[in-house]
Amino acid sequence: MSQIEDRHIISEYNGLYFCDTFIARELVVLILTQVDYKGVIANCRLVCKQWNSIITDQLFWKHKTVSEKRKWPSLPRDCNFPGIFYASIYIYDAVGRNLIQNPNGKYRLQHWTVLSKAGDGFAFEQPPVGSDVVPLEAENDCKLVENACFATSYHSCSKEQIIDLSVLGFSLDVFKQCKPKIYFKDWYAGRFDCGCVYECTFSLLDEAKNVIDDFQFRTSINQWEGRKWHKVEHCFKEYPENVRYVKFYHGGTDRKFWAGHYGVKMTGASVIVSFI
Repeated sequence: MSQIEDRHIISEYNGLYFCDTFIARELVVLILTQVDYKGVIANCRLVCKQWNSIITDQLFWKHKTVSEKRKWPSLPRDCNFPGIFYASIYIYDAVGRNLIQNPNGKYRLQHWTVLSKAGDGFAFEQPPVGSDVVPLEAENDCKLVENACFATSYHSCSKEQIIDLSVLGFSLDVFKQCKPKIYFKDWYAGRFDCGCVYECTFSLLDEAKNVIDDFQFRTSINQWEGRKWHKVEHCFKEYPENVRYVKFYHGGTDRKFWAGHYGVKMTGASVIVSFI
C-alpha cells in the first residue's frame, strides 16, 4: 500500500485508527466510557467526527451510566434530543429523581429561601413532636429514612426553592419536542393538641421568573384533629413551552398563638421531572 493510500485511510477513519489497526466502534465506546466525563466532553469529542458522533449518541451515555451501576431513565423514542441533553442525564441525574434539596430539614434551612420566620421561626424535629411517624412513602420521596420534619410557629413561617431546569439539561428544545411531566408533592401534619394552617404553591416560571402556570392549596386543621400526615400533590402535563424554572413554596402557622413550635409540620417535599 502506498503512503498516499495509507494517509487517505488514516484521514478517513481518524480517531478509530490506532497502532496500524482499525478499532471497532464498540471498542472505542468501551474505552471512552472509562474516561472522566469532563474529558470526554471537552477533549475527546473534538478528536474527529466519528468520536463526536459516538459521544453525542444517547447509547454512549446510557452505556456509561449503566457501566457505573446507575439507572438510566425511560425516555420517549420519538424525540431527537440534542446530545448535550443525554450527557446532562449522566452528569446531573435529573430525570426521575427528586430535585428538591434538603426536603425534610435534616440540614436545617440549608438550600431553602426563607420568606418568613415569625414567632419562634422554623424548627427541625426528629421525630415529629405530637404527630404520627412520617409515612414511609414520604421518606421514599426523600430517599431518606429519618422520621424528620420542619415545624412552624405561632406566626407565619414560609420558605421556597426555585430550581433552574436549564442547568440540569432541560432546554427549551426538550420542552418543545416532548413535554415531560412535572410532579410536585408535599406532606403536612398538625399536632394532636393544637390546630394549624398549611399552604403551598407549586409554580412553573419562564426565563424572567414570571408565573406561567401554578397550583395552589391551603387548608386548616382543627385542634385535637391533627397528628395524621396528609399528602398534597400535583402534576403539570400541558403547559407552555417556555418553562425555565420551577418554584416550590410552602408554609403555615398554628391557630392558638402558643409560644414554641405548635404549627403545621412539613416533610417529603419533592419535584420530579419524568417522561413516563
